[in-house]
Amino acid sequence: MTDILSMMPADASPAVKEAIKRRIVAKAIKRKLVKKALAKKAIKRRVVKKAVKRKVAKKAIKRRVVKKAVKRRVVKKAVKRKVAKKAIKRRVVKKAVKRKVAKKAVKRRVAKKAIKRRVVKKAVKRKVAKRAAKKR
Repeated sequence: MTDILSMMPADASPAVKEAIKRRIVAKAIKRKLVKKALAKKAIKRRVVKKAVKRKVAKKAIKRRVVKKAVKRRVVKKAVKRKVAKKAIKRRVVKKAVKRKVAKKAVKRRVAKKAIKRRVVKKAVKRKVAKRAAKKR
């Protein structure tokens, strides 16, 4: 500021000198404001970058959470499938057991019928023998 003032003509009126001083001060203030504005922008940029990074991190975490959830679902489905398979096996076994029981029951019925037939035959033979004995 002193350099410019020294360069001013000596016969310049004090009002002109004052106007020049004011202009110099105004320019300096403007420069400072511009610098501050630039600094603010830089800070804003930094803040924005951090926010973006945070968002990216959040998304990555969400993705991880989703993946885990999907894995859990897959595992649950697999477990369900196993449970279903076991249930089916149990049903098959039950049916097989029922079939065996039914077969045994049928065999028992057949045996009973055979025994009944034998008993009837013996009774018939006895009756025939009795009749034959009476006739003699």
